[in-house]
Amino acid sequence: MNRFRCQDTLVLNEDWLRFDVPIPPQRFYYAGRQIATIYDSHICHAGTPDIDTVYCAYRQPASPAGVYQPALYVPSLHHAIIVIDHRFTLARHAKAWIADRVRELIIARRPPWHGPRSGPPLSDFV
Repeated sequence: MNRFRCQDTLVLNEDWLRFDVPIPPQRFYYAGRQIATIYDSHICHAGTPDIDTVYCAYRQPASPAGVYQPALYVPSLHHAIIVIDHRFTLARHAKAWIADRVRELIIARRPPWHGPRSGPPLSDFV
């Protein structure tokens, strides 16, 4: 398998993310408000999330140094997802932003927990 280095760079931990594939990943561009669409279309399939998804930052070759956009790489689909309406000066800030948005979505979708009660309901004390 040929080693390929994308000209449009995905940055992981302030270093180049290299793909051991013969072709570059297919890119998808979304607005920041479309995190649910990103999650449903690319990360989660049949209710099971792809745990190999990589949170990273994207830097276009023509952009000035220090301009990063939040991005995801889904290795199972070979997709690079780029959020186009948010820009950061540090790659780790872009990476943290996308990770926080996905985590917030997962928490918001979590069903309520109806576990066992440890004592009588508070309404008994009123």
